[in-house]
Amino acid sequence: MDEGGKVMGKKKKAIILCILIVIILSIPQIVKDEYYLHIFVMSGIWIISALSLNLILGYAGQLNLAQGTFFGIGAYATGLLMQKMGLSFWVALPLGCLLTAVIGFITGLPTLRTRGHYFPIATMCLGIAIYYVIARWDDVTGGARGLFGLPRPDPINLPVLGALSFESTQNCYYLVFFFVCLTILIIYRLISSLSGKRLIAIRGNEDLAQALGINTMRDKVICFTISTLLAGLAGGIFASYMGSLMAENAHFVTSFEILLNVMIGGVGTLIGPIIGAIFLPILSEELHFLGGWRLVVYGIILILTIRFLPFGIVGGVRILLGERFKKEG
Repeated sequence: MDEGGKVMGKKKKAIILCILIVIILSIPQIVKDEYYLHIFVMSGIWIISALSLNLILGYAGQLNLAQGTFFGIGAYATGLLMQKMGLSFWVALPLGCLLTAVIGFITGLPTLRTRGHYFPIATMCLGIAIYYVIARWDDVTGGARGLFGLPRPDPINLPVLGALSFESTQNCYYLVFFFVCLTILIIYRLISSLSGKRLIAIRGNEDLAQALGINTMRDKVICFTISTLLAGLAGGIFASYMGSLMAENAHFVTSFEILLNVMIGGVGTLIGPIIGAIFLPILSEELHFLGGWRLVVYGIILILTIRFLPFGIVGGVRILLGERFKKEG
Protein backbone atom coordinates (compact mmCIF):
# COMPACT_ATOMS: atom_id res chain seq x y z
CA MET A 1 0.00 0.00 0.00
CA ASP A 2 1.32 3.47 -0.94
CA GLU A 3 1.59 6.40 1.46
CA GLY A 4 -1.64 7.94 0.17
CA GLY A 5 -3.51 4.72 0.87
CA LYS A 6 -2.11 4.54 4.39
CA VAL A 7 -3.14 8.14 5.10
CA MET A 8 -6.66 7.47 3.79
CA GLY A 9 -6.84 4.32 5.91
CA LYS A 10 -5.85 6.26 9.03
CA LYS A 11 -8.40 8.98 8.23
CA LYS A 12 -11.17 6.40 7.86
CA LYS A 13 -10.23 4.81 11.19
CA ALA A 14 -10.17 8.24 12.86
CA ILE A 15 -13.61 9.09 11.46
CA ILE A 16 -15.06 5.74 12.59
CA LEU A 17 -13.51 6.23 16.04
CA CYS A 18 -15.00 9.73 16.36
CA ILE A 19 -18.44 8.44 15.35
CA LEU A 20 -18.21 5.63 17.92
CA ILE A 21 -17.20 8.07 20.67
CA VAL A 22 -20.13 10.37 19.84
CA ILE A 23 -22.53 7.40 19.92
CA ILE A 24 -21.14 6.14 23.24
CA LEU A 25 -21.31 9.60 24.82
CA SER A 26 -24.90 9.97 23.58
CA ILE A 27 -26.16 6.74 25.15
CA PRO A 28 -27.11 8.26 28.56
CA GLN A 29 -29.06 10.97 26.74
CA ILE A 30 -30.95 8.37 24.71
CA VAL A 31 -31.32 5.60 27.30
CA LYS A 32 -33.14 7.09 30.28
CA ASP A 33 -33.98 3.81 32.00
CA GLU A 34 -31.75 3.35 35.09
CA TYR A 35 -31.74 -0.42 34.66
CA TYR A 36 -30.25 -0.31 31.18
CA LEU A 37 -27.78 2.40 32.16
CA HIS A 38 -26.67 0.13 35.01
CA ILE A 39 -26.06 -2.67 32.50
CA PHE A 40 -23.96 -0.30 30.37
CA VAL A 41 -21.89 0.69 33.43
CA MET A 42 -21.34 -2.97 34.32
CA SER A 43 -20.38 -3.68 30.71
CA GLY A 44 -17.71 -0.97 30.97
CA ILE A 45 -16.29 -2.54 34.13
CA TRP A 46 -16.25 -5.96 32.48
CA ILE A 47 -14.57 -4.48 29.40
CA ILE A 48 -11.66 -3.30 31.57
CA SER A 49 -11.35 -6.70 33.26
CA ALA A 50 -11.60 -8.56 29.93
CA LEU A 51 -8.95 -6.34 28.35
CA SER A 52 -6.70 -6.97 31.35
CA LEU A 53 -6.89 -10.75 30.85
CA ASN A 54 -6.56 -10.42 27.09
CA LEU A 55 -3.24 -8.63 27.59
CA ILE A 56 -1.57 -11.58 29.30
CA LEU A 57 -3.52 -14.29 27.43
CA GLY A 58 -3.92 -12.84 23.96
CA TYR A 59 -0.50 -11.24 23.57
CA ALA A 60 1.79 -13.19 25.92
CA GLY A 61 -0.02 -16.52 25.58
CA GLN A 62 -0.34 -17.07 29.35
CA LEU A 63 -3.75 -18.22 30.67
CA ASN A 64 -4.23 -16.63 34.09
CA LEU A 65 -7.11 -18.37 35.89
CA ALA A 66 -6.79 -16.00 38.87
CA GLN A 67 -7.76 -12.82 37.01
CA GLY A 68 -11.03 -12.65 38.95
CA THR A 69 -9.02 -12.92 42.17
CA PHE A 70 -6.98 -9.84 41.24
CA PHE A 71 -10.25 -8.12 40.36
CA GLY A 72 -11.37 -8.96 43.90
CA ILE A 73 -8.09 -7.79 45.45
CA GLY A 74 -8.44 -4.42 43.73
CA ALA A 75 -12.08 -4.19 44.82
CA TYR A 76 -11.37 -5.03 48.47
CA ALA A 77 -8.23 -2.88 48.64
CA THR A 78 -10.07 0.16 47.27
CA GLY A 79 -13.15 -0.50 49.41
CA LEU A 80 -11.17 -0.98 52.64
CA LEU A 81 -9.07 2.12 52.02
CA MET A 82 -12.24 4.17 51.60
CA GLN A 83 -14.17 2.60 54.49
CA LYS A 84 -11.49 1.89 57.10
CA MET A 85 -8.97 4.63 56.29
CA GLY A 86 -11.45 7.28 55.19
CA LEU A 87 -9.57 7.95 51.95
CA SER A 88 -11.15 9.55 48.91
CA PHE A 89 -11.97 7.29 45.97
CA TRP A 90 -9.44 9.23 43.88
CA VAL A 91 -6.69 8.27 46.35
CA ALA A 92 -7.96 4.80 47.25
CA LEU A 93 -8.30 3.64 43.63
CA PRO A 94 -4.66 4.17 42.55
CA LEU A 95 -3.44 2.75 45.87
CA GLY A 96 -5.69 -0.29 45.40
CA CYS A 97 -4.36 -0.75 41.87
CA LEU A 98 -0.79 -0.43 43.13
CA LEU A 99 -1.37 -3.03 45.86
CA THR A 100 -2.91 -5.40 43.30
CA ALA A 101 0.07 -4.91 40.99
CA VAL A 102 2.53 -5.59 43.83
CA ILE A 103 0.74 -8.83 44.71
CA GLY A 104 0.64 -9.67 41.00
CA PHE A 105 4.38 -9.07 40.70
CA ILE A 106 5.21 -11.16 43.78
CA THR A 107 2.98 -14.08 42.77
CA GLY A 108 3.99 -13.82 39.12
CA LEU A 109 7.66 -14.45 39.85
CA PRO A 110 7.20 -18.12 40.83
CA THR A 111 4.09 -18.96 38.77
CA LEU A 112 5.45 -17.61 35.48
CA ARG A 113 8.42 -19.97 35.74
CA THR A 114 5.99 -22.78 34.99
CA ARG A 115 5.12 -23.62 31.39
CA GLY A 116 2.27 -25.16 29.44
CA HIS A 117 -0.73 -26.31 31.46
CA TYR A 118 1.14 -25.87 34.74
CA PHE A 119 0.75 -22.07 34.69
CA PRO A 120 -3.09 -22.09 34.53
CA ILE A 121 -3.14 -24.74 37.28
CA ALA A 122 -0.75 -22.68 39.43
CA THR A 123 -2.83 -19.51 39.02
CA MET A 124 -6.06 -21.38 39.72
CA CYS A 125 -4.61 -22.70 42.99
CA LEU A 126 -3.35 -19.20 43.82
CA GLY A 127 -6.81 -17.76 43.18
CA ILE A 128 -8.53 -20.33 45.38
CA ALA A 129 -6.04 -19.69 48.22
CA ILE A 130 -6.52 -15.90 48.09
CA TYR A 131 -10.30 -16.30 47.87
CA TYR A 132 -10.33 -18.31 51.11
CA VAL A 133 -8.17 -15.68 52.82
CA ILE A 134 -10.70 -13.01 51.83
CA ALA A 135 -13.67 -15.20 52.80
CA ARG A 136 -12.26 -16.13 56.24
CA TRP A 137 -10.53 -12.88 57.31
CA ASP A 138 -13.57 -11.53 59.15
CA ASP A 139 -11.80 -8.73 61.01
CA VAL A 140 -10.55 -7.08 57.83
CA THR A 141 -12.66 -8.14 54.84
CA GLY A 142 -15.89 -8.88 56.68
CA GLY A 143 -15.59 -12.53 55.70
CA ALA A 144 -18.84 -14.09 54.53
CA ARG A 145 -20.72 -10.89 55.46
CA GLY A 146 -18.69 -8.83 53.00
CA LEU A 147 -18.33 -5.05 52.96
CA PHE A 148 -21.26 -2.65 52.80
CA GLY A 149 -21.80 1.10 52.68
CA LEU A 150 -18.88 1.84 50.36
CA PRO A 151 -19.08 5.43 49.07
CA ARG A 152 -19.39 6.50 45.46
CA PRO A 153 -16.52 8.56 43.98
CA ASP A 154 -16.23 12.04 45.49
CA PRO A 155 -17.48 14.96 43.37
CA ILE A 156 -14.85 16.64 41.21
CA ASN A 157 -14.60 20.14 39.76
CA LEU A 158 -14.03 20.27 36.02
CA PRO A 159 -12.98 23.49 34.24
CA VAL A 160 -16.02 23.65 31.93
CA LEU A 161 -18.62 21.41 33.59
CA GLY A 162 -18.03 22.60 37.15
CA ALA A 163 -18.83 20.28 40.09
CA LEU A 164 -19.60 16.76 38.93
CA SER A 165 -21.26 14.29 41.31
CA PHE A 166 -21.23 10.53 40.78
CA GLU A 167 -24.35 9.69 42.74
CA SER A 168 -26.23 9.33 39.45
CA THR A 169 -25.82 6.28 37.22
CA GLN A 170 -25.44 8.60 34.22
CA ASN A 171 -22.30 10.25 35.58
CA CYS A 172 -20.93 6.86 36.66
CA TYR A 173 -21.36 5.77 33.04
CA TYR A 174 -19.15 8.64 31.86
CA LEU A 175 -16.59 7.86 34.57
CA VAL A 176 -16.39 4.20 33.55
CA PHE A 177 -16.16 5.21 29.88
CA PHE A 178 -13.14 7.38 30.76
CA PHE A 179 -11.40 4.44 32.45
CA VAL A 180 -12.25 2.14 29.52
CA CYS A 181 -10.58 4.61 27.14
CA LEU A 182 -7.57 4.86 29.47
CA THR A 183 -7.26 1.06 29.58
CA ILE A 184 -7.47 0.77 25.79
CA LEU A 185 -4.82 3.48 25.41
CA ILE A 186 -2.44 1.76 27.86
CA ILE A 187 -2.81 -1.62 26.17
CA TYR A 188 -2.59 -0.18 22.66
CA ARG A 189 0.62 1.68 23.48
CA LEU A 190 2.09 -1.45 25.05
CA ILE A 191 1.27 -3.87 22.23
CA SER A 192 2.39 -1.33 19.60
CA SER A 193 5.77 -0.94 21.28
CA LEU A 194 8.85 -3.15 21.06
CA SER A 195 7.71 -4.81 24.29
CA GLY A 196 4.49 -5.82 22.57
CA LYS A 197 6.42 -7.39 19.70
CA ARG A 198 8.47 -9.37 22.22
CA LEU A 199 5.30 -10.59 23.94
CA ILE A 200 3.90 -11.81 20.62
CA ALA A 201 7.19 -13.61 19.96
CA ILE A 202 6.90 -15.29 23.38
CA ARG A 203 3.33 -16.31 22.59
CA GLY A 204 4.45 -17.86 19.30
CA ASN A 205 7.44 -19.81 20.61
CA GLU A 206 8.96 -18.99 23.99
CA ASP A 207 12.05 -21.17 23.48
CA LEU A 208 12.80 -19.52 20.14
CA ALA A 209 12.23 -16.06 21.60
CA GLN A 210 14.67 -16.88 24.39
CA ALA A 211 17.20 -18.15 21.86
CA LEU A 212 16.93 -14.83 20.02
CA GLY A 213 17.99 -12.99 23.17
CA ILE A 214 14.60 -11.96 24.56
CA ASN A 215 14.41 -11.98 28.34
CA THR A 216 11.14 -13.89 28.34
CA MET A 217 10.79 -14.05 32.12
CA ARG A 218 11.19 -10.28 32.50
CA ASP A 219 8.67 -9.50 29.76
CA LYS A 220 6.13 -12.00 31.10
CA VAL A 221 6.39 -10.63 34.64
CA ILE A 222 5.97 -7.03 33.43
CA CYS A 223 2.97 -7.99 31.31
CA PHE A 224 1.45 -10.02 34.16
CA THR A 225 1.91 -7.13 36.59
CA ILE A 226 0.24 -4.61 34.25
CA SER A 227 -2.54 -7.12 33.61
CA THR A 228 -3.23 -7.53 37.34
CA LEU A 229 -3.08 -3.75 37.86
CA LEU A 230 -5.82 -3.27 35.25
CA ALA A 231 -7.88 -6.05 36.83
CA GLY A 232 -7.50 -4.22 40.14
CA LEU A 233 -8.66 -1.02 38.42
CA ALA A 234 -11.86 -2.73 37.28
CA GLY A 235 -12.37 -4.14 40.78
CA GLY A 236 -11.86 -0.77 42.46
CA ILE A 237 -14.40 0.92 40.19
CA PHE A 238 -16.82 -1.96 40.80
CA ALA A 239 -16.49 -1.61 44.59
CA SER A 240 -17.28 2.10 44.62
CA TYR A 241 -20.08 1.85 42.06
CA MET A 242 -21.88 -1.10 43.68
CA GLY A 243 -21.31 0.12 47.24
CA SER A 244 -20.85 -3.42 48.57
CA LEU A 245 -18.58 -6.43 48.15
CA MET A 246 -18.82 -10.14 48.80
CA ALA A 247 -16.02 -12.72 48.87
CA GLU A 248 -17.60 -14.23 45.74
CA ASN A 249 -16.34 -11.18 43.82
CA ALA A 250 -12.86 -12.74 44.13
CA HIS A 251 -14.04 -16.28 43.40
CA PHE A 252 -12.97 -18.51 40.51
CA VAL A 253 -16.40 -17.88 38.97
CA THR A 254 -15.39 -14.26 38.37
CA SER A 255 -12.23 -15.47 36.62
CA PHE A 256 -14.36 -17.77 34.48
CA GLU A 257 -16.72 -14.93 33.52
CA ILE A 258 -13.79 -12.71 32.53
CA LEU A 259 -12.33 -15.56 30.45
CA LEU A 260 -15.71 -16.09 28.80
CA ASN A 261 -15.79 -12.42 27.75
CA VAL A 262 -12.41 -12.78 26.05
CA MET A 263 -13.15 -16.12 24.39
CA ILE A 264 -16.52 -15.02 22.99
CA GLY A 265 -15.16 -11.76 21.57
CA GLY A 266 -11.82 -13.01 20.33
CA VAL A 267 -8.45 -13.56 22.00
CA GLY A 268 -5.53 -11.38 20.94
CA THR A 269 -7.60 -8.48 19.60
CA LEU A 270 -8.53 -5.15 21.15
CA ILE A 271 -12.12 -5.14 19.94
CA GLY A 272 -12.86 -8.80 20.78
CA PRO A 273 -12.95 -8.56 24.60
CA ILE A 274 -15.01 -5.36 24.29
CA ILE A 275 -17.67 -7.18 22.26
CA GLY A 276 -17.65 -10.13 24.66
CA ALA A 277 -17.90 -7.87 27.72
CA ILE A 278 -20.95 -6.10 26.28
CA PHE A 279 -22.64 -9.45 25.64
CA LEU A 280 -22.05 -11.15 29.02
CA PRO A 281 -23.61 -8.59 31.44
CA ILE A 282 -26.80 -8.60 29.37
CA LEU A 283 -26.84 -12.40 29.42
CA SER A 284 -26.04 -12.46 33.14
CA GLU A 285 -28.99 -10.20 33.93
CA GLU A 286 -31.33 -12.30 31.80
CA LEU A 287 -30.16 -15.53 33.47
CA HIS A 288 -30.09 -14.13 37.01
CA PHE A 289 -33.17 -16.18 37.94
CA LEU A 290 -31.16 -19.38 37.38
CA GLY A 291 -28.81 -18.62 40.27
CA GLY A 292 -25.79 -20.94 40.25
CA TRP A 293 -27.19 -22.84 37.27
CA ARG A 294 -26.23 -19.96 34.99
CA LEU A 295 -22.65 -21.31 35.19
CA VAL A 296 -23.88 -24.37 33.32
CA VAL A 297 -25.13 -22.05 30.57
CA TYR A 298 -21.76 -20.24 30.58
CA GLY A 299 -19.97 -23.57 30.23
CA ILE A 300 -22.16 -24.58 27.28
CA ILE A 301 -21.54 -21.20 25.62
CA LEU A 302 -17.78 -21.59 26.11
CA ILE A 303 -17.80 -25.11 24.63
CA LEU A 304 -19.86 -23.95 21.64
CA THR A 305 -17.56 -20.96 21.14
CA ILE A 306 -14.44 -23.16 21.16
CA ARG A 307 -16.12 -25.62 18.79
CA PHE A 308 -17.65 -23.26 16.23
CA LEU A 309 -15.86 -19.93 16.81
CA PRO A 310 -12.36 -20.86 18.06
CA PHE A 311 -11.14 -17.33 17.28
CA GLY A 312 -14.21 -15.65 18.78
CA ILE A 313 -16.71 -13.35 17.11
CA VAL A 314 -14.01 -11.06 15.72
CA GLY A 315 -12.02 -13.99 14.32
CA GLY A 316 -15.16 -15.49 12.80
CA VAL A 317 -16.06 -12.21 11.09
CA ARG A 318 -12.52 -11.89 9.73
CA ILE A 319 -12.64 -15.41 8.31
CA LEU A 320 -16.04 -14.77 6.69
CA LEU A 321 -14.85 -11.49 5.17
CA GLY A 322 -11.66 -13.16 3.96
CA GLU A 323 -13.63 -15.94 2.26
CA ARG A 324 -15.93 -13.36 0.68
CA PHE A 325 -13.04 -11.35 -0.76
CA LYS A 326 -11.46 -14.55 -2.11
CA LYS A 327 -14.68 -15.44 -3.93
CA GLU A 328 -15.01 -11.92 -5.34
CA GLY A 329 -11.38 -12.02 -6.44
